[in-house]
Amino acid sequence: METVQKQEYHVRDLSTRSITVFPTRAQIVRDVKNVSLKPGVNQISIIGFTPTVDEHSIKVEGTGSAVITDISVELLKNQDIFHEIYPDSDDDDSENSDDEDVPPRLFPSLSDDEKPSPSRAKEDLKEVRKKLQAHTDELKRATEVVSSAEVRLKMLDGYGDKFEPKSGNEMVDLVQGYKIQRNRIFQDHMDGTLRQRELNDQISGLQRTEKKLVKQVQKETQASLKILRKERQAMLRQLELKNSRKVKKYAEKTRIRHERERFWPRSCFVVRITLDATQYTPVSSRRSSISSVTDLVKPTENQESSLIDPEAAIQTCDLSVTYVTSAAFWSASYDLQLSTTSNTATLFFDAKLTNNTSESWKDCKIILSTSQAVFSGLQDAIPKLIPWRIKLVGKSAAASGDIVSSTQEAWEQNKWKAAWNSGSNGNSGKDLIGICFAMGVPSGTQGPSLFGEKKTTGSAQTGSLFGSASQTNAPPTNPFAQTTTENAPKTSLFGSASRNDAPPPPPQRTGGGLFGMVPAHGMEHFPGPNVSNGSNQKVKPSFGQFGASSDAGNVFSDGHHDATTLLEPEPESKPELSFEESAMEETGFTTAYDLPGTRSLIPSSTATKQRVAQISFTNVAFSHTVVAKYRPAAFLKAKLLNASRISLLKGPVGLTLDGAFMGRSTLPRCSSGDSFTMSLGVDPAIKVVYPKPEVKRGTSGVFTKENSMAYTRSVTITNTRGSSSSAGGKAVRLLVLDQVPVSEDEKLRVEIVQPRGLVEDEAGVGTGVQDGSAKDGKDWGKAVATLKKGGEVNWDVELNAGKSVRLGLEYDVYLPVGDHAVQADQTKGHFQ
Repeated sequence: METVQKQEYHVRDLSTRSITVFPTRAQIVRDVKNVSLKPGVNQISIIGFTPTVDEHSIKVEGTGSAVITDISVELLKNQDIFHEIYPDSDDDDSENSDDEDVPPRLFPSLSDDEKPSPSRAKEDLKEVRKKLQAHTDELKRATEVVSSAEVRLKMLDGYGDKFEPKSGNEMVDLVQGYKIQRNRIFQDHMDGTLRQRELNDQISGLQRTEKKLVKQVQKETQASLKILRKERQAMLRQLELKNSRKVKKYAEKTRIRHERERFWPRSCFVVRITLDATQYTPVSSRRSSISSVTDLVKPTENQESSLIDPEAAIQTCDLSVTYVTSAAFWSASYDLQLSTTSNTATLFFDAKLTNNTSESWKDCKIILSTSQAVFSGLQDAIPKLIPWRIKLVGKSAAASGDIVSSTQEAWEQNKWKAAWNSGSNGNSGKDLIGICFAMGVPSGTQGPSLFGEKKTTGSAQTGSLFGSASQTNAPPTNPFAQTTTENAPKTSLFGSASRNDAPPPPPQRTGGGLFGMVPAHGMEHFPGPNVSNGSNQKVKPSFGQFGASSDAGNVFSDGHHDATTLLEPEPESKPELSFEESAMEETGFTTAYDLPGTRSLIPSSTATKQRVAQISFTNVAFSHTVVAKYRPAAFLKAKLLNASRISLLKGPVGLTLDGAFMGRSTLPRCSSGDSFTMSLGVDPAIKVVYPKPEVKRGTSGVFTKENSMAYTRSVTITNTRGSSSSAGGKAVRLLVLDQVPVSEDEKLRVEIVQPRGLVEDEAGVGTGVQDGSAKDGKDWGKAVATLKKGGEVNWDVELNAGKSVRLGLEYDVYLPVGDHAVQADQTKGHFQ
């Protein structure tokens, strides 16, 4: 048995050549370079393909001197270990270095080194206290001398009182001795007293000096403590900041880890390619061959010399794997900036790219395509109409009088919806991504989940993008379909429907093949003439378009709407960051946008935004619509003509009017050369007054009496923008709508009295009168009234700035005496 040489590659180690992103899927091309082939049978295994890949879309091509004999695709358990691919010790070194910078203690004690150096006041206070202590000791000595003299004097006086002289000589000696001793004692007492007085004066001076020095030292101590307190607070803040950084760093690591866990595949596709490098046929027969399930790979130029001896050198080949996944897609997003002063607009066209697979595509070419590239399924047969038969039943039978749809129609529609809900891609792999943390509850109770951890802490969750019920990042069902009416189509008795009641198209499926729909390399390449986002072109700031001179033309001009390149910036304006230009290619019904440079697209729960184009519009027509019968307000809208070669896709748009952001809306699909209208909400500068109607009743007729009722209604519209306002005093154009009742009985007649001369679907008549106390009643503007089908009355009004107009509507209703006019039954669903 011949030995099979096996080699294994992982998808994450392969380079990505290009990605073609569609609105509901993406096509990826991976390259395997310089594959070494040994003589004989070689098996190349490529593992790690995301489980969301459509296994039937995998295709292999290549170049080299070998024959592809077999290609197999198999879904296996992921053999990689999450902790080996994403280890937790990536940032341990940095965290340890951060710990070294943290202070060893939060509140350090006052050591000798940290104590501030002694000041002059402290030294002086120390010296003063020494002197004060010495003087206090001297004062004690002086006090002792005085006390001793006083005691000796008392002793001397007591001895003299007790002594009884026997003779006169003894008395003389006693007195003489008493005098000498008393003089001595007095001298000691006097010296002590003087010393006390001197020391008390010195001590008082020292005490005053001590108080001053104590206050000065206290101030210095408080200042030192304040500085130390600030240092401690700074240390505390520093520690808190470092702790906060650690917490945020850990939170970011946890977020990244959870994001990786959400997109970690539990199962992966493995593609095994079997190559036969033993036999080789002449080059000329295989120069143009490409690979399929069983095909040859193209030989390279430097291998032609080794055809004589295949084993003379090691053979190599290059392989490319193309596959499709439904978990990557793109959607359009816009930002529309309008200016009522210059009647211009700028539209920024962005693409939101979403990668919900388990693969990362780095440094690759990204192409955005508008092709849906989805088919209903080749196995679906074209439905055939079955006869729709009806019959009469008795009056007592409980049946509905309306025959709207047949049972066969309902059955076919339910079958169609069930097919879409079940999907046609087979195993889409949506439940094979995301680490499953079992917590005692079987995973079967979780419900299918595209990505995310299957946690059982709460109630069982239904299938969603990240384990929740919301489908925030699901691809749009039909991002390029026109907006359809919400009311269900109504059919007549025999099933005929009006042209406006066609059923909406079915939702776009995510299955089917994608190959063959990629734009060819030879298609015409051109940058749209009105697309400007190149790096060499400087774009004028968006706010510079608002507040321009009113000489740009009337805001309601019916001239040709044209989209031109952006205005050049003013010479003194600062350079503005711009975006690189995206190349656009068109082939048939498909438009492709080639994003400049190479980009990376990693799995993420949030979409990344890329600038596709920037389009400018001129002669934007702003107008108002008033339906005062339902709401006394003037609704502003803008009509723009897409004169560029870019087809605008349906998507969310941010609206900015005269530099003020208004909110988010939806941009309708608009092909090149078509117009689209954006509603801008209620214009508060246009005031609308719609009073209650006046009714006059009467009887007319000679031979046949009829009751008549005359109804009079009016709507008053005021343009509060003055001629001296910043808006330039422009006139506004309004479409005012009202109606008169339509009779369904020939005996009930409705006749329009005012505006006079109105005939259905014929030329309009002038109407409208000046309202208010204007000097000149003819300068308010003009109004033309027309009558449409269904009793609808339209006024096309052009109202000058600061003026007001009153539009009157008067009609008479005639009916036989004794009858009453009531509103006819409305069709079901009209008020639903």
